[in-house]
Amino acid sequence: MFFNFIKNTFFFFIFSNLFVALCALALFLSSEIILETNNFNLSIFIFSSTVFIYNFQRIVRIKRGLQHTRKIWILRNKKSIMFLTTVFLILSFYYFLTFNLITKSTIILCGLASLFYPFGLRNVPFLKIFLISLVWATTTFLLLVLENQIALDLVNVIHFLSRFLFVLAITIPFDIRDIPFDKTQLKTLPVFFGEKKARFLAQLTLLVSFMIYSFLFLCNIVELNFIFTIAVSYLIAAVLIFNSKKQKTEIYFSFGVESASIIFYLVLVISSCIL
Repeated sequence: MFFNFIKNTFFFFIFSNLFVALCALALFLSSEIILETNNFNLSIFIFSSTVFIYNFQRIVRIKRGLQHTRKIWILRNKKSIMFLTTVFLILSFYYFLTFNLITKSTIILCGLASLFYPFGLRNVPFLKIFLISLVWATTTFLLLVLENQIALDLVNVIHFLSRFLFVLAITIPFDIRDIPFDKTQLKTLPVFFGEKKARFLAQLTLLVSFMIYSFLFLCNIVELNFIFTIAVSYLIAAVLIFNSKKQKTEIYFSFGVESASIIFYLVLVISSCIL
């Protein structure tokens, strides 16, 4: 009985997109540490809007494509998902009203890209993964820069680029997961290049990001604790990517690979305390 309760709660946390929202929040909190600033309203907005956007996309696409674990779960829990989506939409809108004009404008652009994603943007060859990475990098890093009026200098541009590369790398495994669903409809990196080359591209992307930060470290622009965070969290992400195969379960991707963002934040917090 208790085991079933834990199991059902876990699946609800994953399939209702509360976990992916927690991952987005973790990356945002990492940006607060990196930029040495904070914004409570933005953190709540990012969590809430992520739940809303992801659930909205799932609801829109629920009757399309092949049957899979997440789709079956959503169909069985559609009322709960609709309620959760509505609550977080209201919460997102409330906090959206508190931001300055440039932040609002950027959110609107990201929101339009996310809302129209299931209505055609998703079908543009190779666009899917780059659009997701750009939106995540913008919401988890750039919004904080804009809202807190931090200078978008070269170092912060590099942070933004590296965040984009990190998200790109850990998103490729999800395209590997979706090969059985995408191969007849979408042209994604794994569909075009194959699983092995897609995994190599993801790891190469992490390596490029690590090399960028290593250069900043050698130039005394970033500190030891940060380069330690990059090394440890990227290594863990690389292992998760290496083991990403389309035969893996939904939970491996939606919980395991997705957790790379939380790992990044936790390692950053720990390294900041001990180094």
